[in-house]
This record gives sequence, C-alpha cells and structure tokens, in this order.
Amino acid sequence: MDANRKNAYRYLLYQFLIEVRTVPVPPSPQPFDTATFEWLAKRNYYTGAVAYQLHNFGLAVANDFTDFDEEHFWAGLEHFSNQNPEIPLATRYRTVFERRLAELLEK
Repeated sequence: MDANRKNAYRYLLYQFLIEVRTVPVPPSPQPFDTATFEWLAKRNYYTGAVAYQLHNFGLAVANDFTDFDEEHFWAGLEHFSNQNPEIPLATRYRTVFERRLAELLEK
C-alpha cells in the first residue's frame, strides 16, 4: 500500500474517532426526560456500533497496515450498512476516504 492510501486510511481512523468521542451534551435542558433518554440511547447505539465495527481497523493502522485487506474492510462496512440502514457507514466513510485520497494526490 502506498503512502497516500495509508494517509487516507489514517485520516479515516481520525474521522471514526470523532464519531465515537465523548457523547455531546443532550439537546434537552432537562437531563432526565424521555426525549433525552431516547436521544442518548440512539447516540450510544450508534457509537457502540461504529466502535464494534471498526475495532480491528485501529489495530491495522497501528501495525502500518500489515496484513490489512482493503476489500475485506470495505465489504465488512457494506455488510454492516446493509444490516443497519440507519447507520450508513460504508457510504459515508468511503466518501471521506476517497476525498482525502484525492486531496493527497492533488499535492
């Protein structure tokens, strides 16, 4: 894998971490109302799903992509997205990856 692809994948990891970082302040001023609990439950489901789907990706990045299978990685995200259409990881992160790679190739 060339340096630009590695950089684009590392940038993708950065985007993943932004997605699962500390849950932001709920939109409701009342911390214990039903709407807040629903919002937090939805957010926790989302961040948990993203973290579960991508935990091995972090290891691949740390190991400089030794034995990283790009096709398997994207197929896994696509499968996850098909099973969880409300969480379109494959589409969103493919776009992030391709944009970053295009930026690097323009330099």
